[in-house]
Amino acid sequence: MIGSVLQDLQYSLRLLARKRSFTITALLSLAVAIGFNTAIFSIVNIVLLEPLPYAESQKLAILWTAFPAAGVSRAPASGPELDELHRRTRVFEGIAGIWISNTSLVGEGEPEQVKMAQITTNFFPVLGTQPALGRNFTADEEGNGSKVVILSDALWHRRFASDPSIIGKAIRTARGPLTVIGVMPGGLEMLFPPDASIPTDVLVWTPFSSPLATRSRDVSFLRMIGRLRPGETFQHAQSELDSIARDLRTQFPEFASQQLGISAVELHSDLVKDVRAPLLSLFIGVILVLLIACANIANLLLTLASERSREIAMRVALGATRARILRQLLTESILLALLGGAAGLVLAAFLLKLLPRQWPHAVPRLAAIGLDLRTLLFTMGLCYLTGLIFGIVPAFGALNENLVGSLKGKERTFVPGRNSVRRLLVLVEVTFAFVLLTGAGLMLRTFVHLLNVDPGFRSNGVLGFTISLPGNRYLGDGKVIAFFDELEKRLSQIPGVQSAGSTSHIPLDDVSNWWSFFYPEGVPANQQQTQMADYQCVSASYFHTLQVPLLSGRYFDKTDDLSHPRVAIVDDLLARKTWPGQIALGKKLNVEAFNNGEINAGWAEVVGVIKHVNGQSLVQEGRPQIYLPYFQSPRGSLPMSFVVKGSAASTELLIRPVKEAVAGLDKDLPTARMESLDTMVAIAETRVRFITLLSGVLGLIATFLACVGIFGVTTYTVTQATNEIGVRMALGADRDDILHLVLRHTMIVVLFGIILGALCSVALAPGMSSLLFLVKPLDLLTFGAVVIVLAVVGLVACLLPATRASRMDPMVALRHE
Repeated sequence: MIGSVLQDLQYSLRLLARKRSFTITALLSLAVAIGFNTAIFSIVNIVLLEPLPYAESQKLAILWTAFPAAGVSRAPASGPELDELHRRTRVFEGIAGIWISNTSLVGEGEPEQVKMAQITTNFFPVLGTQPALGRNFTADEEGNGSKVVILSDALWHRRFASDPSIIGKAIRTARGPLTVIGVMPGGLEMLFPPDASIPTDVLVWTPFSSPLATRSRDVSFLRMIGRLRPGETFQHAQSELDSIARDLRTQFPEFASQQLGISAVELHSDLVKDVRAPLLSLFIGVILVLLIACANIANLLLTLASERSREIAMRVALGATRARILRQLLTESILLALLGGAAGLVLAAFLLKLLPRQWPHAVPRLAAIGLDLRTLLFTMGLCYLTGLIFGIVPAFGALNENLVGSLKGKERTFVPGRNSVRRLLVLVEVTFAFVLLTGAGLMLRTFVHLLNVDPGFRSNGVLGFTISLPGNRYLGDGKVIAFFDELEKRLSQIPGVQSAGSTSHIPLDDVSNWWSFFYPEGVPANQQQTQMADYQCVSASYFHTLQVPLLSGRYFDKTDDLSHPRVAIVDDLLARKTWPGQIALGKKLNVEAFNNGEINAGWAEVVGVIKHVNGQSLVQEGRPQIYLPYFQSPRGSLPMSFVVKGSAASTELLIRPVKEAVAGLDKDLPTARMESLDTMVAIAETRVRFITLLSGVLGLIATFLACVGIFGVTTYTVTQATNEIGVRMALGADRDDILHLVLRHTMIVVLFGIILGALCSVALAPGMSSLLFLVKPLDLLTFGAVVIVLAVVGLVACLLPATRASRMDPMVALRHE
C-alpha cells in the first residue's frame, strides 16, 4: 500500500512538472485563496474563538448601569452603587471596579506620563490574575489614602530594568512617592469593550484613595466586572441584578430619579461585539474566494482529464480498476492542494504582519495573532478538503467518459448539454464574484461617504497633546488655572503657531469622556435626571483653534472666570432637543462643574450655540454636548489636553518647541499622546478603510479568477468544437455567425450567474447593514455597477477565443483532429 501511494505521488509530481502552465496557475490561485483564508481565520480564532487570557474567563461579566429615562443602557456606575452590589450579590463571587486616569513618573530617566488605573482591591482576584512578582493589594489598603502601587511587566522592564529589588521601594509620581508592592505578568492587557473607555495599555495600578461608599450616588464613573460563582448562569445573574436595582430604587431617591437599572453581559462577548460582524463578513468573503478558486481549478482539471481520456481508457483496457484510477486522480488533486497550502502559509505569515497594521485600533488582542496550532490544523484540513472539492468532479468525469470513444477519438460540438459541468462551474464563479463585488462596492461607497463627513471641526495642521499636573505640587484651583493660562500663552507665541487652546477631551481620542445629567430651568424634580450630555472644559481660544462654527451667541472669553456667574456653550443638538422651536441663548441649565477637585452642580446661562462636534465617532452622532469655560471649572490633577494650530506642513515641526514650552514651565512635567488631529481622524476611519481595502482585494481576486475561468472554458469549447466550426463555415456560415455562436454559448452562462449572484446579494446584503454608513444594503447604484462590471469582464474573457474561432480557416478546421 505504501509503495503504491508513493508511486502515485511520484507520477503526480512528474505530471505537474510537465503541465507547467496548469501547475503555476493552479498553485497561484490556491496560494492566494488559502493564504487569505488562513490569515483571516487566525484573526477570527484569536479574537472570536479563543477565551480571554484570564482564569475561567467564561465566568467574567461586565456590569453596565442603565438610565432608561435618559435612553442610556451602557453607563458607568457610582461608588455607592458598586458598594451596594458588592454587599448584596449572591450570584457573583465578587464585583470589582476600575477607573482610569493619568499620572507622571519622574526621578528615573525622562519624565513620563502613563495610564494609571485606580481599582478596588479585589479587582485582580475577580479578573482572574495575580502579580508575577510581589503581592496583591489587601483590603485595608483601599479607601484610606494608602500609597502603594503595582507595576505592569512592560513598565518594569523598560523603566526599571527588570530590577527584582524594586519591591518595597518607592517611585516618584505626580501623586507623590508610591511604594511598589508587585509586578503583573507579561502580556497582561485590560480587555474591556471600547465604550468602557478602559485602554489596554494600563501601566500602573493603585487602590482607590477614598471610600467609594461615601461618594455621591449621582456621579457615575466606575466600570464594574464580576465573576460568577460555580454553577451560576448569566440568566440567574441578571435576575438577581434586576432585583437589587429594584431595591435600590426603592431605598434611595437618587437611584429612583435615575430609574436605575443594571445589566450583566459576558465580558468576551461584549468585547468583540463591534468586530464580530466585519470579521465574519471577511471570513465568508475569503471562503467564497476559495470556492471560486476551486471551481477554476476543477475546470482546469476537467480540461486536463479530457486531454488524458485516451490514457485513462488505455489503463482501464489494460486491467486497472476504476477505484485505482480514482485514487490516482485524487492523489494529484490533494498533492496540488497541499503544495498550494504550503505557499498559502507563506502568504498568510506575510498578511498577518501586514493586516494588523491596517486595523490597529479596532481589534482586541492583535498582539496574540499568529500561526498557532489551531490555525495550522485548519490550513491542513482546508488543503485536504480543497483537494477533494476541486478533484472529485473531474475524477468522476474522467471515469464516466465513453472509454471506447476515447480510444477511437470523438467529436466535440456546441450541442446543448455538452460541457455542462464546466458551464456549471463558471456559473458558480460568476455568482460568487457578484456577491463579493457587491460587498466591496457597498464598502467603497461607505468609505467615500465617510471621507466627506463634516466632523464639526477642522483637523488640518492641528497638533494635540495631553498633560496632567501633579496634585502635590499644584494645590488649589488658582495655581492650576495660572499654569494652564501661562502655557497657552507660550504655545501661542511659538513661531508658526496661529492659535492654541485647551480642552478636557480632544475629539476622537480614546480617553474616557465625561458625561452626565443636566436639566433646564423649570423641570420638576422627578424629571431632572432624564437627559444626559457630554461635558467638556475648554479655554477661550479652543473653538477658534479647531474652527468650530458658532451658530449664535458668543464664544468664551477671559472674563468667564470664577468671579463671574457660570456660563455654558451648548451644541445645536442639545438646543433643539431641550428648547424645540425656541432660542437657547439666555436660557439656564443645571450642569456639573469642577470646584477644588470635586464635582458639583449649579446653574449656568447659555451664552453660545455651536455646531455639533463628532467627538467619539465619525459615523455616530453621539450625545448632546455642554462646554464649560476652564476658568470656571478647573480640573486640578485630571488630564488636560492642548490643541496647537500651525500650517499643515508644520505639525511635525511643532513637536520640539511645544515640548520646550512645557519644560520651560515645569521640567518634570511630561507630555503624552502628542500627535496631529489628522492622525486621529485617520484612526477613526481605520475600520471602514480596512474592510473596504480587504473586500476590494477579495472582489478583484474573485473577478480575475472568474475571468480566467470564463476564458478557459470558452477556449476549451472552441478547441473541442473546431470540426463543427469548420463544417458550419463550409456550409456558408460567415465570421459574424461563428462569433455570435461562441459568445452566445458562454454569455448565457455569465448572465445566469449575474442573475443568481444578484439574488444571493439581495439575500445577504442586509447582514452588512451594521458596517454601512449613509448607504442602503440594497443600493441600486452598487448593484448596477457590479452587473456592468461582470458583464464586461465576461464579454472580454470570451471575446478573444470567440474572435479566434471566427477567423479560423475552414479547411484547417475540417482537418482538425
